[in-house]
Amino acid sequence: MNTSGKLPTFEQLISKFSTDTKPLALLVARVSDADQRDALPAQQNKLLHYARIQDFSYAYEEFDESAYKGDRKEFKQIVLDPLLKAKRKVILVFDKIDRYTRDSSGAERTIMKKLLMQDKIELHFPSDNLYIHKNSPAADLFRLDIGIALAGYYSSAIRDNVRRRFEQKLADGEWPGKAPIGYINVVIGKDARGKDIKDIVIDPERAELIKYSFEMRASGISFGVIAKHLRKAGLTTTKAGKPVVKSHIEHFLRNPFYYGVMRYEGKSYPHKYEPLIQKWLWDKAREVDAERSRSRTNSEAKQFMLRGLVKCEYCGYSVICDGPKKGNIYLKCSEYGGKCGAIRLNEKVLTAQVLDILGSVRIPKHVLPQLVDDLGAEFDSEQKHYHTQLKRLQKEYDQIDEEVKDMFRDRSSFKIRPELFDELVAEKGARQADLLEQMKDHSKGDKQFVTSASKILEVASNAGELFMAKSTKTYQRRQLITFILSNLRLEGEKLLYNLVPPFDTIALCAKNDSWLRRQDSNL
Repeated sequence: MNTSGKLPTFEQLISKFSTDTKPLALLVARVSDADQRDALPAQQNKLLHYARIQDFSYAYEEFDESAYKGDRKEFKQIVLDPLLKAKRKVILVFDKIDRYTRDSSGAERTIMKKLLMQDKIELHFPSDNLYIHKNSPAADLFRLDIGIALAGYYSSAIRDNVRRRFEQKLADGEWPGKAPIGYINVVIGKDARGKDIKDIVIDPERAELIKYSFEMRASGISFGVIAKHLRKAGLTTTKAGKPVVKSHIEHFLRNPFYYGVMRYEGKSYPHKYEPLIQKWLWDKAREVDAERSRSRTNSEAKQFMLRGLVKCEYCGYSVICDGPKKGNIYLKCSEYGGKCGAIRLNEKVLTAQVLDILGSVRIPKHVLPQLVDDLGAEFDSEQKHYHTQLKRLQKEYDQIDEEVKDMFRDRSSFKIRPELFDELVAEKGARQADLLEQMKDHSKGDKQFVTSASKILEVASNAGELFMAKSTKTYQRRQLITFILSNLRLEGEKLLYNLVPPFDTIALCAKNDSWLRRQDSNL
């Protein structure tokens, strides 16, 4: 989107390649949500000033994106798609690193990294004094990766606070999402601010079928047979959805919501809605589950360090684990697609390789304190941003306080409509409560921002020792592997992998013994 009406769009700028010989730049401003839109003009002014000083031919685009969205479709359509078509190098200019992305594993960053290595783009961050190109030193790449990781941690801290609000709703007996099949979400009115008051009630059309499915399970009938009966009865996943299958039946018959308990992220909460079945019927269905599971082997319960993490490089299918046999665990391709030539391999061979990989991301102990201090200084400007936001929120909170005091002084003017006075006071009180929550969110993110960098660096300095410690459990080794490695593949006896950012750059720094910026480097 182009708010100025005069600046060319990125696509329009690309069309001028044949006549324009200046360096081509795309200036990108981004905010995380609508409440931050006031920050866009400041970003725009900084970006335009930078482009004019550098004598770029430039276009300007701005984005208002929620920090909680799973993708950035608008960014892809307006920036990435034209960028892939460009015939000349493009300089992408963001005010700061956290305006670039808050997702270290996002698809857009993968595309950007590929274009960077092909020397088709450069990344400029004027406020961070950082300029990334194909031949950037390892220290600058490290700063970029750490910046993205820290921005991701801040975004995660905000999401944590949203999760806590969900937990409060759950503690009050309210389900925060879509009602399970057999119930429906309804709107029962409006609150003082005009927002919908929502509730969950029993679905009169499908509730009886859900009860019937519990009764069938309690009598010992399998999930597949129950699914067949319910399909014939016309049960669908939603009112206009697809017919239910076995997996749907298994899922909702194990949901305690139907007898009065909500299950959310491993915790249980009693809810305030009308139960669909009695607790004894739920218990009977669970007894049938237990009876049927006794005939199964215990192999599924075994914990293997690499179970589900490795694919076969030859055919792409999963590598499965079996054992222990004489104290050893073995891995081999499942070969669901046919023989592919994979061999059966002792897990100890791969454990040694994993240990070598973890050693490649080791940060020397003598470098760690200085590196943490340097990163803290680099992101001082980010913390100033958070403090500015807190001051803005506090100012608005205090202003509402004064408005409420003035309303009480002039309360006589509301004699004709006293209910209007109460509504206005309630509205302002609700806004103040929301401001307090925002201030808590920003304070939490501010405290975690730099300390999160220290955690990343500590893991990198101790990964090998943590992995091999006798006290480390199998599930903890799995967590360490997935924290540092991704896309694991097995090719013969060799374990192939990708390092998760910023550990890929840490490995590069370790290889070149280049941890801190040189004094003569471009800040």
